[in-house]
Amino acid sequence: MGNDPLTIHIVGWPGSGKRTIGTALVEMIGGRLIDNHLMLNPASALFDRADPRHAALRRSLRHSVYEAALTLSPDVPIVFTDALEECPEDRALIAPTLDFVRQRSGRFQPFMLRLSEAENQRRLCDPERQGRGKLMDPGVLSAYRRDLTLLRLDGVIEIPVVNLSPNEAARAIVNALDDEVHRG
Repeated sequence: MGNDPLTIHIVGWPGSGKRTIGTALVEMIGGRLIDNHLMLNPASALFDRADPRHAALRRSLRHSVYEAALTLSPDVPIVFTDALEECPEDRALIAPTLDFVRQRSGRFQPFMLRLSEAENQRRLCDPERQGRGKLMDPGVLSAYRRDLTLLRLDGVIEIPVVNLSPNEAARAIVNALDDEVHRG
């Protein structure tokens, strides 16, 4: 992937395969995965989301993880995952990630996973998600997809994943990165 720092951001609906695809991607490119549940799960284990301590702990954990990630060699790609919506609150939540990207410099590429609601529901209910702090309520996902819009960062590349295995989706991301290099 070169020696310039590469930072990738993958956004998608809950159950779209962000973590699984991110894991396959870092296996292909030799990077590190910073999944959104890395900060979310410890905070959720201790506090209800409505409790201000939940958000405070998430901020503290994110700060510590990002500071440590900045010490990695520039040739180690970093892959972030998120399920964020297009709203002021989630724009505030993505700000530390974008600050990380600016501090790290190098190349930044956001991706959005695209899939049908039916496939999204099927994946959401996969028993593998059980007990990992992940949303599994189909009604909540339907409401999200009906009422919310996924966060679109500048330069986002959409990856249709409905008919792809996690490895194929990760390969599609690698191919899109290569295409961007050749265009740039």
